[in-house]
Order: sequence, then structure tokens, then C-alpha cells
Amino acid sequence: MTMRARIPARPDPHGIAAAATFQSFANCYIREIDAGCAGCMALDGCERRCLDWYLSAQRLHLRAVVSTDSRVGPKAFGPIFSRHPGESSWQPIDPLWAVQCLVQDLTEKTGDGGRPGAGLELMLRTLQSCARIAGLADQAATRQLDNRPQAFLESEQSLAFGHWMHPTPKSLSGMSDWQSAIYAPEGGGRFALTYFAASRTMVRSRSVASDLDDMVRGMAGDLLDKVSLADDEMLLPMHPLQAEALLLEPRIQALIEAGRLRLLGSGGVHFTATSSVRTIASDDCDWMLKFSLPVKITNSLRLNRAHELEAGVAMARLVDLLDLEARLPKLGFLRDPAYLTLALPGETESGFEVIFRENPYRGEKGEGVISLAALTGPALPGRRQRLSGLVERCADQAGMSKPEAARLWFDRYLDCAVSALVRLYDETGIALEAHQQNMLVDVSQGWPSRVVYRDSQGFYLSETHRPALTRALPDLAQIADLFYPDAEIRRRFGYYLIVNQVFAVIHRMAAEGLVDEADLLTLLRDHLTRLTDTLCGSGLDFTRHLLDDSTITTKANLGVRVAGIDELEGGAGASLYREMPNPLHPAHIQTLRLADALAS
Repeated sequence: MTMRARIPARPDPHGIAAAATFQSFANCYIREIDAGCAGCMALDGCERRCLDWYLSAQRLHLRAVVSTDSRVGPKAFGPIFSRHPGESSWQPIDPLWAVQCLVQDLTEKTGDGGRPGAGLELMLRTLQSCARIAGLADQAATRQLDNRPQAFLESEQSLAFGHWMHPTPKSLSGMSDWQSAIYAPEGGGRFALTYFAASRTMVRSRSVASDLDDMVRGMAGDLLDKVSLADDEMLLPMHPLQAEALLLEPRIQALIEAGRLRLLGSGGVHFTATSSVRTIASDDCDWMLKFSLPVKITNSLRLNRAHELEAGVAMARLVDLLDLEARLPKLGFLRDPAYLTLALPGETESGFEVIFRENPYRGEKGEGVISLAALTGPALPGRRQRLSGLVERCADQAGMSKPEAARLWFDRYLDCAVSALVRLYDETGIALEAHQQNMLVDVSQGWPSRVVYRDSQGFYLSETHRPALTRALPDLAQIADLFYPDAEIRRRFGYYLIVNQVFAVIHRMAAEGLVDEADLLTLLRDHLTRLTDTLCGSGLDFTRHLLDDSTITTKANLGVRVAGIDELEGGAGASLYREMPNPLHPAHIQTLRLADALAS
């Protein structure tokens, strides 16, 4: 009798996406709305820990089995159940139906956040996010990925599950499915830019790097063999989606009809999206380009504002003037040293704003340089989790156990990310919006050796240091939204550097079974304690805040989504943030150790 090889069952992409959607939504609900009540239930002959919520608006009890707990990151859930008051038994409930119940209860309690239809919009964005995750899970290759360092662009396009603590992590509004396959990073599509030409008198530009004419002409390449460019004209490169939107605007149509703006067509270097969608790169170009896009990604319409153009150039100059990379050799910067746009009378922005960012990670030069978001993100079925694979490789090469290698990897990471960024703030008054996507880590040798910061929008300059900084670069005084009180910087810096970035590393290492959260929190606390001995200014106050305060700031992503706040617009302020228990506080670490001991 011939035995047939057993074919492994294909993972269910819709089940994967639904479970991921409930996890991200429920974790936001826990952090911002209702932490739930701890309970337990017998399941498959075992006592399982659960979280229960009573949704008063629907008179419904909701229960989720907790498969993996976490004090620093998202909890992972197993089966979900519901029952009405008076019923004795729990009934299984679909994860997406459970999300719908949470959305309905939330919007009824908050009155739709003051926006009629907010609940419907929230559910629509949640389902849209879920559908995108399902599509990515369906496309995932069944082969296992090895744990070697991979190319920069490959890692940029690998974020299948999106933001780890966001209710609609893969929401993308304003881009169709067929466009997403080309212009979204996960599709890996390559596309040419659309070029316009306008008189130099109509173009506003600035560069502290190469000559802008040469930069743009180099990108246009073969297109210039097909079209002529007058001596007084300058090229304006545009993302195809943005170009399409601009060509529908009457003011742009009028300029074209009057001959003051010319549409040249597409050509030249082909680009592909990075993880931010609107920032694109190519191995054939020295520059990444960051555009405004008519697309709402998670909460925000992604637009380049006039003050951000100036901020990018100013920060590029400041990094060089203060010689920051020599002073802090484990911290680097991707500068945004140039911009150009079409200047229209009476308008602050025209929609043609484009920022030029350095692109040192072309081809082989980008191997082993990866964002924290890609490094710590969960793996799709059939793929290895990147951080786990990296630590295993380091352990094998060093002859260490995996827990030993994980602790050493984490310590070297802290030396790059935390020590360097806190010293920067202490010495110069410059704090960075150092969330997972903005921080690149050089792990080309396996162990972290350097971090690189990107994003000209994310510089927070201390009011205390204003005199020294404006003496170094007087232009800073003329740029909006750069200087902040130290108390506000401590809140934001604490969220982006610790809650969003470092806690993601801790959570992923624990979730992969490498080392316990309590152990890594103790290492982080010890690292910060030693760091305080070398600080004397803003950085000292910041580290004492992290070590001594019982709460730490987190982002209110669910509340922002319900209220319809565009967090990139000015004026949102404190509504973007809220307080959570500080896992670094000694009492919380002790509680976590006790919980781990009881669980084991």
C-alpha cells in the first residue's frame, strides 16, 4: 500500500486577520477604556485565564481567553465568548463580531465622540484594516525565511500587521485595491514619477545638499530625452497618486491651460514605497522622496506642511553644526536637507511639496539595517519572526543560550537607542519622536551597533535650550512647532522612546519565549539608573521621571480614532495622550515577577 505524504493545512488568512484585528482593538480598549475583570474558565480540560467586560449599552458580557499576558505590550487572545445576563453558559463568538460589540458599546458611551456616524466609520476602518491583513496573509509565501540580515527595502515592505497598539493598524483610506498593489509598501510595486515643469519664479525650493536641478534631472533620466525643458523652467516630481489628485483641481487646470504649468508625463527612475507609504526609495537613486498624498493612513491625511519643509532643512543643518554624529557615534540621522514646491499666491501649500531625504541604504549597503517596527513585528504564517531569528543566530555564533544572548542583545540595543538619545536630550535639549518606525537599527553583525533616526517632523527642542540652539542656528526661531516646555517633552519622549519603542523589544522577546518581561524591565531600570550618574540637565529629569513616577504617557489611538482627530494637524495637544501605569516603577516590576512565578 502506497503511503501519501500528508499535505500541511493552509493557514486561514481570514482567521489570522480576524484574530489580529480583535487583538489590536481589544488592547486599545483595555489601555484606554476598560481594563476588564480578570477571571478564569475551564477549556479543553485546563483552567485558562480570561478577561471579562460587561457592555452595558448592549447588556452583554464579553469574555476573551488570554493566551499571552503582557504589562508592556499587547496581550494575545484565544477563543472569545459572550452571554447575556441571566444565562448560565458562555457561547463562542466570532472575533469580528466581538469587535463590533466593543465599537457599539464605546460609541454609545461616548456619544460617537461628538461626531455623528463615528462608530460606523470606526467599524468600516476596522474591517478595511482586517481585509488588508487577510490579503497579506493570503499572499505570504509558505517557505520559511532564514534569519540572515536582509535588504533595507525588503524589511520596509514587511509590516503585515501594522501598529501594535492601534484599533485600525492597516487602515488605508483613499487608495483602491489595485492602486495599493502598486503604491503601498506591502505590494512591493515599482513605479515612475509624474513630472511637471514650471518657471523658476513659481518654484520655492531650498537645499543644503546637492544642487536641486541636478538631483531632479537625475531622477527624470530618460524622460528628458522625450521632452524639452526651457532654460527658465524647473522640474517638479510628483507621486502618481498626488499628481492625479492635483490634475483634478480647477486652480491647477487653469495654470496648465494658461501655459504656466506643464505636465510632462512619467518616466525616469522607478521607485517603491517604504513603510510610511508616502516616502519612496529606489536602489537607483541617492534620494528618498517624501510627498503629500490624498490618502488617510490610520488617523491622518499625510501632507507636507510648509513649516515641515523648513524644519527638515534646519534640522539637517543643526545636526552638522552641532557635530552630533561625532559626539554620539552610536546615533545617526537620515537628513531631509532639501525641498521644492510650486508656490501659489495666497496659499501656504500647493500640494506640490516634496521633501528630499538621504538614501544611503541602496542595494547591499542596506543589508542588516532595519526599522524597530519591522524587527519586532509579528511574523506571518510560514515566516520566521525577525528579532527571534536574529537572537538565535547571535546565540549560535557566540555559543550562548538564547536567554543569555537575548539579554546581551537587549543591553547593546539600550546602549545605542536609549543612552544615545537621552544624552542627546541632556546635552543639547533635542528630543526625538523615536517610535518604532522612525528608528532604524544596524544589526548587520547580528548585535545592535548603531541606531539611525529618520523624520524631520519629529524633533522636539527644549525651551530651556532655546537661547543656545538659536545662537547656533538663528533660523530655528522662525519655524513653528519646534520648541516645547521640558514637561511636555518628557511626556512625549517617554511615550515614543520607552512605551512605543523599547517596550516593543521587551514584548517581542518575551512573546517569543526568549526571556521574561520582568527580567528585561529590571535590565532597563538598571541601565537608566546607571545613566543618571552621567547626566546633569534635561536628560536627568527625564530619566528620574521614568524611574520614579508611577505613571507614564501613552498614545490614545482609539480615542483619537473615535474623535476623528488628525494628529498631524496642530491643536490636538494633550488629547493625543493619556497616562498608564509605569511598568518601570519598582512596585510594578515586583508585581510582574510575582505573576510570572504564579504562572509558571
